[in-house]
Amino acid sequence: MIDARSRVEVEVKASMELAQQLVNDMVKRMAADGRGGELLEALPEQLKYVRHARILVSNKTGDLVQVAPTTGASSDDERPVFMHPERAPQWFADLVGPTVGTREVRVLLGENRVGSVVIVGEPRDELGEVWEEASRRAVIWLGITAMMLALLYVVLGRLLNPLSGLASGMQELEDGHYGTRLAEPRVHELAVIASRFNTLAEALEKARAENTQLYQNVIDLQEDERRQVANELHDEAGPCLFGITANVSSIGRIAEQAPAAQGDPIRQRVDEILTVTERLKTINRDLLRRLRPVELGRIPLNELIGSLVAGFGRRHPEVSFSVAIGSLAPGYGEAVDLTLFRCVQEAVTNALRHGGATRMSIDLREEPVASNGSGQSRVLQLTVHDNGGGFDPGASLGIGMTAMRERVGGLGGSANIESARGGGTTVSVVVPLPAGKGAHRPREELIEGHMQ
Repeated sequence: MIDARSRVEVEVKASMELAQQLVNDMVKRMAADGRGGELLEALPEQLKYVRHARILVSNKTGDLVQVAPTTGASSDDERPVFMHPERAPQWFADLVGPTVGTREVRVLLGENRVGSVVIVGEPRDELGEVWEEASRRAVIWLGITAMMLALLYVVLGRLLNPLSGLASGMQELEDGHYGTRLAEPRVHELAVIASRFNTLAEALEKARAENTQLYQNVIDLQEDERRQVANELHDEAGPCLFGITANVSSIGRIAEQAPAAQGDPIRQRVDEILTVTERLKTINRDLLRRLRPVELGRIPLNELIGSLVAGFGRRHPEVSFSVAIGSLAPGYGEAVDLTLFRCVQEAVTNALRHGGATRMSIDLREEPVASNGSGQSRVLQLTVHDNGGGFDPGASLGIGMTAMRERVGGLGGSANIESARGGGTTVSVVVPLPAGKGAHRPREELIEGHMQ
């Protein structure tokens, strides 16, 4: 409807030209017949079929005396049959309506002027036609647009649904779920992308399995080495220290039978050797516990963790340790018990060695979780928090923490490490329990410890 204004203007001007010619012809004809006085009665009947023009008749003084009932009539019954039934809204008329002027035809009888006929442009009917045409085209345009949108929705939905699946699959890979696979869509290009994605996921899954196996081998070798070293310390260093203690005690008893001048220096040396020997025995026991806890499988898990933390407390009296252990079974098998033991050991060691922590809290409990099937499964939840210096979130983890993650992952669990520079570190470990391996206690018994 770009040319609507010019169209209306052309139509109105043509109607005004026609009306002016009709008025001139009628004035001349009636003046020639000497019927000038009948002009006011004849004009309405002769000009009622003129479109887009309003006829005003005035006397010689300029006063309006009659309006011809043309397209400007106010009553619908008085409109000619060719008039458009619909009137354009005002905003449309203001937008499209052209500027039309007026034309005046003087009525003379001889030399005397008896009045004039004023022709005023009336574009409302033409604007109504333009409005109806614009409305009709708008409805058609809206219908076509709706059909195009529906078509685009179907086409884009067919294209975007696989892309949404691809985005979800990438998120699954980012979360470490390398077993994710995508169904190949019908679109060839997207099918190629899905195939490449599945190939990548398969390669990552294979690499992850190899890395897991490698870490497991490293952990097994490490545990085997620790076991051998612990056996050597227990079988060799322990008896040697016991032999030193026995021989020194024997020397002390012999020194007691010697004169005071000779026996006192010997007894002093004996006491010093016994003190050093006891210190070595304490170090040996701590090393044995750190390398391979001899209590593993012999005492309940909560006592095993408590004994570990107590050992840290003896070696670091300046650090405050808080231990909270909820309801646990006596044990969950060597693999699970040893994994939790190593996780606590590694987390506390890192906090003391690298974070400079002065307060630490260890929380271990068994928790129910939602299960896909009926009933609930249970997990072991371990949380170790310290107030140390922490590290940047993007920093790479050390071998010990990486091995801890792999060790927990080998049990089907997860290990999450959250830290911020100057904000301490929180290690969260979740280990799923097989059916029937949960605690069987009627109520929860919370054991809280605070060691300094």
